[in-house]
Amino acid sequence: MFKNYFKIAWRNISKRKGFSFLNVGGLALGMASCLLLLLYVSYHLNYDKQFKNLDNIFLVENNQPGDGKVYTFSATPRLAAATIKTEVPDVVRAVRTIDYTGESLLTYKDRSFKKRGMFTDDGFFDIFSYPFVKGDAKTALKLPNSIVLTESVAKTLFGDEDPMNKIIKRNNASPLQVTGVIKDVPPNATFQFEVILPWVLFEDANDWAKNGGWGSNFARTVVQLKDPSKLKSANAIMQHMVERHNDGNKNELFLYPFAKLHLYSEFVDGKAVGGMISQIKLFVALAICILLVACVNFMNLSTARSEERAKEVGIRKAIGSGRGSLISQFITESIILSLVSVGIAVVLVVISLPYFNTLLGIKLVLPYSDPMAWAALLGIGVLTGLLAGSYPAFYLSSFEPIKVLKGMFKGGSSALSLRKILVIVQFGFAVFLIIATICIYRQIKYVQDKPVGFDKNNLVEIPIEGDLEKNADVLINQLKTSGNITGGSVFSSSITSSGSNTWGLSWPGKRDDQTVLFDVFRVSNDFTATAGVKLLQGREVSSANPLDTAGKTAMVNQSAVKVMKLKNPIGTVVKYGDSEMTIVGVYEDFVWGSPYEQTRPMFTHFSTKYANVIALRLAPGRSITTNIEAVNKALKQFNPAYPPTVNFVDSDFARKFANEKLLATLANIFGGLAIVISCLGLFGLAAYAAEQRIKEIGVRKVLGASVANLAGLLSKDFLKLVAIAIVVAVPISFWAMNKWLQNYQNRITLSWWMFVLAAIITIIIAVATVNYQAIKAALANPVKSLRSE
Repeated sequence: MFKNYFKIAWRNISKRKGFSFLNVGGLALGMASCLLLLLYVSYHLNYDKQFKNLDNIFLVENNQPGDGKVYTFSATPRLAAATIKTEVPDVVRAVRTIDYTGESLLTYKDRSFKKRGMFTDDGFFDIFSYPFVKGDAKTALKLPNSIVLTESVAKTLFGDEDPMNKIIKRNNASPLQVTGVIKDVPPNATFQFEVILPWVLFEDANDWAKNGGWGSNFARTVVQLKDPSKLKSANAIMQHMVERHNDGNKNELFLYPFAKLHLYSEFVDGKAVGGMISQIKLFVALAICILLVACVNFMNLSTARSEERAKEVGIRKAIGSGRGSLISQFITESIILSLVSVGIAVVLVVISLPYFNTLLGIKLVLPYSDPMAWAALLGIGVLTGLLAGSYPAFYLSSFEPIKVLKGMFKGGSSALSLRKILVIVQFGFAVFLIIATICIYRQIKYVQDKPVGFDKNNLVEIPIEGDLEKNADVLINQLKTSGNITGGSVFSSSITSSGSNTWGLSWPGKRDDQTVLFDVFRVSNDFTATAGVKLLQGREVSSANPLDTAGKTAMVNQSAVKVMKLKNPIGTVVKYGDSEMTIVGVYEDFVWGSPYEQTRPMFTHFSTKYANVIALRLAPGRSITTNIEAVNKALKQFNPAYPPTVNFVDSDFARKFANEKLLATLANIFGGLAIVISCLGLFGLAAYAAEQRIKEIGVRKVLGASVANLAGLLSKDFLKLVAIAIVVAVPISFWAMNKWLQNYQNRITLSWWMFVLAAIITIIIAVATVNYQAIKAALANPVKSLRSE
């Protein structure tokens, strides 16, 4: 019986090639979009899933009260790991990690490469089950001069040589012994590194870290519990651990599941409120909606063709076919179309995946070798066929044979009403996506166009490494003399990314219960001129002033003056830790962290001790190429062991918008696909409507109706549905986008023109789609349509 169903279904599909093409094309586009989005979702849902016993691994988070809020961050004191291991009974291991200073120059013979590293304690590989290609996980970090490489780094350094026990130099100084090689770290892992180094190397290079107490938070602490069920009791012990060891320190530590870290990384008042999971939910909803839009197309076109197949149903019923067999036949047709669409969709995904990966900056792959994935894909095809074909099957099989065979049957009003509802749903979804795209782009542009407080053009930064620590001033002076730069300064961190902060600042009039978090930015000479920051009052700190170099003076930004409520800030004495410092200058606020957040109060003083970057203002009178060549030449002269690294600040700043731009691009692409799919359905419905009214059009044309009149006659019913879709979608879009904007402190206000523009775009698309068929029908020769009358 199934064989007969299949034959009949295939004949019907072959007979109506145009109809089948529209159905298959719409379903294939919908499925391909759905598959791409689900691959992206799967990539994020599988973050860190490569580790065994992931449920037993936790990251220590730190809650710090202040400003009437609770700030949560993953930096902890260096003493936390050992204390947790001692005081919490259910802890198996606790290790420290740090990666923001881990980039190293690795040298073997005449080969030198800069690689991203991470410092950690012995026991790291006992917690995280990284697959070792060479060496032993239990002993890899026992030696203080050991180093563990990833496969790709080992290949780069040693070629075909066996890397084990080879000696390499780090930063042209420390000899290290290769004690292990692991497989490359997958991109969907929280810890990203190319080499692993013992913690002791980090402390040996940084005295402040070796001597850091409970008030210094800089390490990430990872804990392995015997049993995840002991989490609550462990957190109860850890809650006041910092205060027990550092009287008056109100910070509270707690364990957070490592498995949840990627998707639920945002905290408000000390509690996890979401994070990447909201974007994942959005893409899952988008995937389902696009697939549903494709299914709606199928249902619309199938029910629209009901009269054409009415006689077939009548004859089959008259000769004894039951309703069940008719339903089976129509469902079989739907499933065949759906499975053909699955095949085309897979081909489309294979073709588009490289471009999609380039867009996302990640590497998604189809799981060709996973039978479960293919089974799921087949299941999606069958389920889509059942979903898309269910209503047409039940609707067509319900026709009464007597009415059909007497020619008394006309398409039912219920089917017509359903088609109208489905068209409204399709285009309502399209309107929503257009509004979302406009809103996201406007939000990005609003923040991009907002003054950042510094001049990012012609500004470059060089990481301080090797001999640059002692040669920074010489480098700056030489480039100034040569005319390639107009200014240079040394910063404690990049001007595009936030760094140190402190609660320990006091000022006249500060309340005892008042706690304010200040950003701390350390600079050298020519800070304002180099960065392009506007000095509002007083002077800037300089090495020419002994009080500045002695740490007795400071500068603050506008927000700091506002928080401290200083009418005359210049000359005000503030207390930073145990040191008294006099404010000598006030500068304009500039964006240091996220451009979507309000600028925090900032405190700046002269210091070259903890410098991390050299900032250079390139001379505007010369080409950028000429200036960069001069900078690279000087870097090779003063720091010959390291390859020159020059970062453009405008490019680094643009990366702050990467996530929102990605969201906008994906909404644009898949919104466009949803519109294309909707238009395919509308195109088919318009073609069918024109075909059904072909004689009416012929009569009207003979009686003098113009092409415009006939096109309007055929278009108005569809445009009414689009208008209803716009009316329904606008308030939903307003609510959804307003809720999304609440995630940003600096945000746009939704304007009426966004919704009007989305409506106009939708109407233009719908008119263009429908009018093509309408004009084609209106231009047809009426003699042909009326010949049989």
